[in-house]
Amino acid sequence: MRDTIARCETTAHAEGLAAGLTQALAAARDGFSPPGRVAALPADRVPPGAAAVRNRLAEREGIGCFVWPGREAERPHHVRPGREAERPHHVRPGREAERPHHDSASDDTTTEFAVLLGAVRLGATRRLLEHAVTHLSGRTVGGEPTLRKQLVLGTVADVMTGVEAARHALLTGADVPDAVADTHERLTELDWETTKLLGASGYLADGPARTAHVSRLLADCWVAAPGGTP
Repeated sequence: MRDTIARCETTAHAEGLAAGLTQALAAARDGFSPPGRVAALPADRVPPGAAAVRNRLAEREGIGCFVWPGREAERPHHVRPGREAERPHHVRPGREAERPHHDSASDDTTTEFAVLLGAVRLGATRRLLEHAVTHLSGRTVGGEPTLRKQLVLGTVADVMTGVEAARHALLTGADVPDAVADTHERLTELDWETTKLLGASGYLADGPARTAHVSRLLADCWVAAPGGTP
C-alpha cells in the first residue's frame, strides 16, 4: 500500500489530478463506490451512457462528473447541477446526496480508494504550492522579494509541514475511515492556504487555483464525512 500511495502522489504531482486519479483507479480493488449519488472520474473513464453532471472546472481538469449507475432514481438533498459549474467550492455531492446502504466489503474498498485519492490530492497540493512559489519568486514588495516576507515564508512552511503530516496520516490511518476523512479535510484547508499565496488570482476559480476547487470536488464525491453522516 505504501508504494501504491507513493505512485499516486508522484503521478498527480508530475501530471495533475486526472493522471493521478487514473493511477489510483488502476491500483484500486473492484467494488468501491461513492458514498452518495454523484461520482467523478477521469473523463475517459466515465461509464458510457452515464447521466452527466456538468462542471466546467472539473472538465478543464480532465475530470467528468456523473450519476453513479443504478442511483439515477435517488433524489439528492441539495445538489444542483446547474450551480456546480459556478460554485464548485460549495458543492458537496458525496455528502449531501442520500446515502445508500453498503456492505462491509464495499465500505472497505471505498475507504481504500479514499486513501489513494488522498495521495492524489497530496500530489496536487504539492504541485499547487510549487506553482505559488514560482509565482511569488518573481514579485517584490518594497524592493524585497515577496517570497522572503515572514508571513509568506510562514505560510509556505506551514503547508509543507501539513503535507508531511497528511502523508503520514494516510500511511498510518488507512484502515480508519474517519481518519481518512479528516485527512481529506486537512488537504482542503492546505489547498485554500496555498491559493492565498497566489494573490488575487487565487480567488479566481478558473485560474491556477482551479486545481484546489476540483480536488475538493473529488473528495466530496468519494469520501464520506467523519462518522458517516452527510
